[in-house]
Amino acid sequence: MNDSFHADLRLPRMTLFDDLNSQLWVLGAIGRLADQGLLLRPADADDEVSRLSQQLLIDTGWLAADPIRPTAQLLSAAPPGVPLGAVSGYVREQLGRISRFADGAPPGWAETDRELIRWRGRSSGAIVQRIFGRVCPDVLPRATSFLDVGTGAGGIAMQLCRQLPDLHAVGIDVSPTALDVARRDVAEAGLDDRIELRDQSVDALSDVDAYDLVWLPQQFIPRPVLEAALPLLCKATRADGCFVMALSTEHDLANLMSGGGTMSVEDAVKLVTHAGFLDVQDHDHVITGRR
Repeated sequence: MNDSFHADLRLPRMTLFDDLNSQLWVLGAIGRLADQGLLLRPADADDEVSRLSQQLLIDTGWLAADPIRPTAQLLSAAPPGVPLGAVSGYVREQLGRISRFADGAPPGWAETDRELIRWRGRSSGAIVQRIFGRVCPDVLPRATSFLDVGTGAGGIAMQLCRQLPDLHAVGIDVSPTALDVARRDVAEAGLDDRIELRDQSVDALSDVDAYDLVWLPQQFIPRPVLEAALPLLCKATRADGCFVMALSTEHDLANLMSGGGTMSVEDAVKLVTHAGFLDVQDHDHVITGRR
């Protein structure tokens, strides 16, 4: 076969990979410009990299020109609760997850970048605070004890402690790096007398009637661990307390690689009810249970 025939065979494959590569550059440009505040203003004339990054986003519909500003596409695509200026952390987190996936990493949350762990904690804190206010508004104002399963950098516990001056929190995690970040940040925030951090898996919990509020993000908890942990969490929740579990319902690779995979609302309600919780309800993919 001649060389032109081989070139013809290769061309479609290279074109497809070029398209995939261009999408990664778009994602990278969004993160880079967000970090520099350049999603809202033109880059300096001598900053060629930033100017070309902005042009790439204009050409692909993510930025509007004259003046430079985010399009509706970009504003609607940003993760819920994450300010546009902070979206660079989300981009770097996703690119890191994809890189670990490509390298053959097993499912499970395995972030080791301390700044990304810190970013995740800050962004999660604001989101979960709003969730509690929506799904258990009667418990939140009077809560004095909180269990944060998979605490990471401790962002949720710190956010709630700032909001509720009488609250004490326990954060558990199995990531040594995350716990080290949390201990440093909690101490720096002056909350180390109100937040206890434990190197502990949720299926080893032994607390009884201890918490007014319990938070568990299902997408990070492997199914066998979750099934073993739910009855323990029921025992740990106070009689007038509220258990809150966020669900990941989209069946895709990203959720699978987070460690907990996906779960239907129906399945989640059955599991939480079987664990002993009462008045189990679904609030748009957030499951609550009472004791």
